[in-house]
Amino acid sequence: MILWSIITLLRTFCHQPWADEAWAWLIAKQFHFGNILEIIHIEGHLFVWYLILLPFAKLNIAYPYSMLIINWIFCFGAIFVLWKYSPFSNFLKIVISFSFPFLSYYSIVARCYSIGIFLLFILCALFKDRLKHPIIYSLLIFFCANTSAMALIGAFLFGIIFAYDLFKEKNKKDFTICSCVGTFTVITLLIQLVGVDKSTIKPEMSPGINLHDLLTPFIFSEWINAILLIIFGVIFCKAFFKDKKCLFFIIGTFSILLYIFNFWYLGDFWHYYFFYIYLIVSCWLFLYKENIDMKIKKKVLTCLAIISVLLIFDYRYEPRVFNSNSKEIANYVVEHKHDRNIFTDSVYVEILPYIDYKNYDFILKETKNKDITFDFVKHLIDDKKNNYLYVNNCGELQRLNKNGKMIKFIKVKNILDKHCIYKIDLK
Repeated sequence: MILWSIITLLRTFCHQPWADEAWAWLIAKQFHFGNILEIIHIEGHLFVWYLILLPFAKLNIAYPYSMLIINWIFCFGAIFVLWKYSPFSNFLKIVISFSFPFLSYYSIVARCYSIGIFLLFILCALFKDRLKHPIIYSLLIFFCANTSAMALIGAFLFGIIFAYDLFKEKNKKDFTICSCVGTFTVITLLIQLVGVDKSTIKPEMSPGINLHDLLTPFIFSEWINAILLIIFGVIFCKAFFKDKKCLFFIIGTFSILLYIFNFWYLGDFWHYYFFYIYLIVSCWLFLYKENIDMKIKKKVLTCLAIISVLLIFDYRYEPRVFNSNSKEIANYVVEHKHDRNIFTDSVYVEILPYIDYKNYDFILKETKNKDITFDFVKHLIDDKKNNYLYVNNCGELQRLNKNGKMIKFIKVKNILDKHCIYKIDLK
């Protein structure tokens, strides 16, 4: 855990937030809680992460480090609970901790997912004693459900199992109180999710499962991945059939994930990692079962260990997430605060938390390079100022001519061939 903490903290302090991270901070900074609940219909994530960010964003405390450290603490909490309370071997705990999801994504990128995983692991740790502390358990389900749609799936399945067990216990007082908590959970979710605006989903993320991403969780070819998935699937299904609750949990979570990706939102690699998260949770619950043959348990643990080792060597490295260079771009904007700065993509959002943007001359017009025409540029520039164009592409921009006038783009800064800044020269 010390080694994990050193590696992830070093990476956390070197990380510059990308658009989705910055967007959550901006929402927490600009809106009060009631407005945030309304924005969720467009934004798509639930209220707990915004509520945590709220005081830090309102007081403008040490962006982005306060946000990054908060996220890291929750991911560290998940790893701590895993090491302290899970029934896994030390080797399995190591390979889970150092898998790409935990070492390189959830601990580094400040989103709403780490807190959800932390609460899911807490629900696992307390699973055997859930009926001894029913109110606490129901409240944990409430908060877990309100972290993200991905964690909501697990919280929903935990809630069904918990409600069934409470009903069997016939403790009317606990059942009544927990039912009230459950009802309140449903109400809060309905307030946030009913009427969600799907029109804001980018075309490339429209629903329809991407079989290539689904069938390539490991670094091998599709055929090898498919064979491995079939083998693992058969072993896990055969083993979990010995524990109906565990079988219900893994079938339920996987089915809902597939339904969401196919009919609501395609999802990105960090969403797909929740198949792995729920596999860990299912194995955790399965090992609590005492009357299951040790050979079956060893098969389950071996398969989970192999999957975890394979996920250490992950290929899902995306520059837009891990190399946003948002701070470097923000520094350039600060140097040219009296000039006109024209943005064509989400890098605009990435830099706003770094600066007092109310005193800057900003224009955001989302477009692609091929749509940058003479009229488009001429309409945006200020003849009395220097004009700079920020694009998320470093291909050469051609000169534009019209009615004897010419617009020339002079490249003044290239950031890792990902972001380029051009000075606009109108003659």
